[in-house]
Amino acid sequence: MGFFENVVEAVRRVSDSEVERVTLGWHASSVVAFDGRWGIGFVPSSLKEPHTARAPHTNMLLDGTLRRLAELFVSPFPQEFAAATAACAALLPFPDAGFRMDSIMPCARGDRVAVLGYEHELVPLMRDWGWKLAIFDDLRRAPDCFPQKDFADGVRDADWVWLTPEAIRDRWLISTAEALREKKGCFLQGPGLPCLTETFPSLGVTHLVVPAATGDEERIRAHIAAGGTLWLCPELEWRIHFAQTRGGISP
Repeated sequence: MGFFENVVEAVRRVSDSEVERVTLGWHASSVVAFDGRWGIGFVPSSLKEPHTARAPHTNMLLDGTLRRLAELFVSPFPQEFAAATAACAALLPFPDAGFRMDSIMPCARGDRVAVLGYEHELVPLMRDWGWKLAIFDDLRRAPDCFPQKDFADGVRDADWVWLTPEAIRDRWLISTAEALREKKGCFLQGPGLPCLTETFPSLGVTHLVVPAATGDEERIRAHIAAGGTLWLCPELEWRIHFAQTRGGISP
């Protein structure tokens, strides 16, 4: 069974609920269900493609359930994918555990790290950690930034890999899985990742990076609705979770 089929099968095993509210911000999305569950999702960059609203899509999102939204995880449309990732996070949440971001600093220090996508707040942090970055993003111009089409070559030359959620939507996670399994480790960053520790390891993912609520949930949703980035939300903390234990790797 493939990755997307595993996601759909997993959400169908979880209790469903009608959706009360869907919010699509500039950098993140959120879904709130009538039973109180909620999740934070990923919004594809509007700089890479126009965000156009289609009436059938909007109506389906507003009239759907968590499960119906989560089944749109395979959708190529930004509007549907943003809602689907938030629904997946609500249906299959990560536990209140994990490790702080700075705990992974030593693991790739001095190593070559292939990074898919440019995160303004994250990349400077990685550089401060002493990671040797090769960033694959079509919108950036810098000595260590390369066209995204060369990412497969970058993965082969790297010791570690860091993937943003674009890797799921653009299928880079699937197409490079064989090479990812040969790396020292691979980080897959959220938001909007379902907690499926039995699925991600088969693709070579060793660590999952997801935001966790540490403050008022309504303030987090207001931050998202105002177009804020999750890296600058004071009520959130990014946490590291193991996708698998391989060769004694630790955060």
